[in-house]
Amino acid sequence: MPESAILDELIGRSPAMQRLREQIGRIARSPVPVLIVGETGTGKELCAQALGQLSGRGPFVPINCAAFADGLIESELFGHERGAFTGAIRTHPGVIALANGGTLFIDELSEVPAATQVKLLRTLESGEYRPLGSAKTLRSDFRILAATSCVVEDAVASGQLRADLLHRLGAMRLRPSPLRERLEDIPALADAFLRHYRERAREGPQSLSPDAYVLLMQHSWPGNVRELRNVVEASAAVAGLEDVIGMAHVVQFLTAFATAAPADSCPTLAEARGRAERRAIVEALQRAGGNRERAAKLLHISPATLYRKLGAQSRTMSA
Repeated sequence: MPESAILDELIGRSPAMQRLREQIGRIARSPVPVLIVGETGTGKELCAQALGQLSGRGPFVPINCAAFADGLIESELFGHERGAFTGAIRTHPGVIALANGGTLFIDELSEVPAATQVKLLRTLESGEYRPLGSAKTLRSDFRILAATSCVVEDAVASGQLRADLLHRLGAMRLRPSPLRERLEDIPALADAFLRHYRERAREGPQSLSPDAYVLLMQHSWPGNVRELRNVVEASAAVAGLEDVIGMAHVVQFLTAFATAAPADSCPTLAEARGRAERRAIVEALQRAGGNRERAAKLLHISPATLYRKLGAQSRTMSA
């Protein structure tokens, strides 16, 4: 796949997404480790896949450490010999061996137990590792990418992440922005998710209505791009064979009060008022089943005022 096509998978025309694609294109062929930090659902694995595909190296081998119990992560990383522990009925190679000549992606790095972090750091320094239950030292040549949704400095302070491992992995970092910081990307993302839905379902709506886009723009997206995809797919399923996903289809899948800002930020008074107003509008539309006239009554404003407020958000979207 051409480089431009791979980077096009990172959807969005916002300045943040343009910078991210530029960074990935610039560092993809470098052998140095990359730490991808960001909130859950922002597309960290997609960034890692793009780096792996553009690297010119061999296989891309991912492991999500949050999916394994502490006692199994070391085995999944380094592999084990038959009989190394109870239940080890056959030899298992581990992702470090599988990534030889390619790229190893460790997702949720902070979930790796401290003792295993020490062994991982040693492997990164020397290229050598030893499977569990084996007396033989093996070698693997791989580039490592890692990702975490935690604040890495806090994880180091709490002892969850070793400082020396962070120093080894974290000199070069990527940060995919949360969706609330790039609202202008929502229409393109929603359209892409609807296309993917139609490809799988082989039927379904062709597009979203302007009102539906506006409502998506009103939401704060605490689950980021992953949440948006779920909302679009659920809305498409409810719309069924209708041609267009409307406001009434979308509104039932939005959480009206999920508009919390990051803990380290303080909104201005104008921003706080805007968030409160958006919450009220979304809740009223939910209660009214997407009917704007009924929602206006619930808000004790005229339909014209509600149209104007929604229209202001729509103009922001299309600017």
